[in-house]
Amino acid sequence: MSPLVTTPISHRIPEDEVHFFPVSVRVKKYNSGKKDNIAPDRTATSISGFSSKSRSRLRFAAVNSPQKYISQILLTYHNNIPTNGRQSKKHLDSFFKVLKRIYPDICILWILEFQTERLEKAPHYHIYLPIPPDTNREKLGQAWNRITNESEEHLRFHTHKKFWIDWDMGSAQYLAKYLDKESQKHVPEGYENFGRFWGNSRNAKPIPLPMDLENLEYLSVIDEETGEIYGGKTTVLRWLGRLAEKQTNGYSQFRKRVAHGSYTMLQGINGYNQLEAYFSQLNERKKNVY
Repeated sequence: MSPLVTTPISHRIPEDEVHFFPVSVRVKKYNSGKKDNIAPDRTATSISGFSSKSRSRLRFAAVNSPQKYISQILLTYHNNIPTNGRQSKKHLDSFFKVLKRIYPDICILWILEFQTERLEKAPHYHIYLPIPPDTNREKLGQAWNRITNESEEHLRFHTHKKFWIDWDMGSAQYLAKYLDKESQKHVPEGYENFGRFWGNSRNAKPIPLPMDLENLEYLSVIDEETGEIYGGKTTVLRWLGRLAEKQTNGYSQFRKRVAHGSYTMLQGINGYNQLEAYFSQLNERKKNVY
């Protein structure tokens, strides 16, 4: 009788991965996460606030977007304030359809907040775009007013120049300060089914930079007398881990002792660039000596 298979069956654990983005460095360590973890419930009915993990994902998506966000649209309500998030998200989706008809390949990042100045705690949306405000401002404002079936006062606001403004998001430091407005990041009493507090279009998702990890071996210098190699992939990743610990006041998920399978250095690419410059200088000095 012939065997069912002709090669041995074995479970091969993939090698750890490191992904470099325009601003961040992300590490994936296989077989190091918590095996019994249950995936979080992210349905609309289960989300009541802006969690710390959601904030981290937003910062990462914003600073590593394929295009830089340079303007902001503010979508508000006046009289017809929806208390059910499904209705409000339908309004938002309808607005995006109008936006994409005008700008077919537009990248979009949006953030939900709730007003604190008004008794009604009305929801509103910040929409970030990679294009400057232009003559379509009035057309977009009219579309939002029509979608929400709102008042004349609402229409005047959303056709005003303040409706769509220039906005430099800058670094993650801006987002950190912006997200500290804790009072606007919880679903108020009497409101329901609002779901996620932020999102982005598919073409706005961060894309890793093309890089072969073996290239990290070239970040090294060879001692001509002993033949010893100083640096290399293992050393570079260890130094990045130490930098991550400094950035997080001594605690970082970059090292394997933490039982998570994936973690990110938000400003990690700066550290990597410094390491590249460091080894470049060492090799340049060696050339001058020899």
